[in-house]
Amino acid sequence: MISELNPQPLPPRSMERVRIYVDADVSYDLKRMNKVVANVLGKLGCGGCHSGRILEFLDMREFIVNPKTLDVEGRMGAQF
Repeated sequence: MISELNPQPLPPRSMERVRIYVDADVSYDLKRMNKVVANVLGKLGCGGCHSGRILEFLDMREFIVNPKTLDVEGRMGAQF
């Protein structure tokens, strides 16, 4: 019977933090963000869930200027 059960809490486990750097134009577009999440979860090996992981989305705020063209590009893997 249910009254006879003595459920014990599971021991705490550390959550894996996953940092995902995105451009502002991606972070404010729901369809694109859904695609990003699906792609990240696929890379993590479980396309359907992120159980046990904290997905941390960070806006890319560092840029590199091409000295020849003066084009501005986001810096991938930048430390913020």
